[in-house]
Amino acid sequence: MLVIPPNETVSLIFAGDVMGHSPQYKAAYNAQNKTFNYDICFQSVKSYIQSADFAVANLEVPIAGQPYSGYPNFSSPDELLDALKKVGFKVLLTANNHVLDRGKAGLERTIKQLDKRNFLHAGSYIDINQRDSIYPVVLESKGLRVAILNCTYGTNAHLVSNPNLVNYIDSTEILNDIEDLNKLGVDFKIMTVHWGTEYELKANQTQRIFAQFLANHGINLIIGSHPHVVQNAEILYGKDSVQVPVIYSLGNYISNQRQQNQDGGAMVRIDIDAKTKLLVKTSFLPVWVYRGTLNGDYQYHLIPTKDYFEKSTFYKLSKKDSLSLSFFDQSTKKRLSNLELLK
Repeated sequence: MLVIPPNETVSLIFAGDVMGHSPQYKAAYNAQNKTFNYDICFQSVKSYIQSADFAVANLEVPIAGQPYSGYPNFSSPDELLDALKKVGFKVLLTANNHVLDRGKAGLERTIKQLDKRNFLHAGSYIDINQRDSIYPVVLESKGLRVAILNCTYGTNAHLVSNPNLVNYIDSTEILNDIEDLNKLGVDFKIMTVHWGTEYELKANQTQRIFAQFLANHGINLIIGSHPHVVQNAEILYGKDSVQVPVIYSLGNYISNQRQQNQDGGAMVRIDIDAKTKLLVKTSFLPVWVYRGTLNGDYQYHLIPTKDYFEKSTFYKLSKKDSLSLSFFDQSTKKRLSNLELLK
């Protein structure tokens, strides 16, 4: 493989589902000063996030204000956004099946809180004027222009209220968005899509057909979410036989789900040659969610499995947790064996 100097590449990190189950916000609560703080969750992944030019995650929880709630109708404290901002995330995705959990008010408040913190965001909008002004998200670095698109298969039983908008999987609308990007001279197009079957470890036929459709129409990379497990990856071929990596699901980035394969996710990094505009590397890092306890309360820490194996004494996991992390690591590496490991 041709090695491109780092100063000639643009890198992006993608993370999976940022969830908001009730034990998570209870763990973030400080009873003494009655505030929330999620900083501890992300301290061990901070260096990976900040090593990239841009970091993107799927925000699968409305920031809808009190009362806070977990499944099935989520709402997490504003401080979750503060922690994501502090650790280095620049783009948050909101087109997912939980975006309307708290209705119109929840959708609009989430967007306002994202704007307040200067996040770039894609997927849901207060009205058509906002969508037209900020979508798709276009990132620029070293003369390279990268677009982030985002859509979802649905929003559970909730219907979007006028004038709000959610990007659903709509082939006509997607083709229009791609055409707009072509007119803008965007160099690299990424579709982030909420799809698939929950807890299935392999992409289904519907996902594969839609992925090929996207590749055929000029999308350069496809990153999936929703199944809450890491699914397989494959290389498709698009226009002019260009390779299009598809990671069908990054799994849970942080959540309270504890079943095998649900207790973690994969961070995927891409490196694009700023001169040729071509993807030169796609690599991944398994990240496991450690749910420890402190003073009887759960605490959530993201642990890159690579780091754990290099310095296991630092993390001090129990034998049970160590086995769970190891299983997750090996299972994830098996499903993504056609990608490089992030070093």
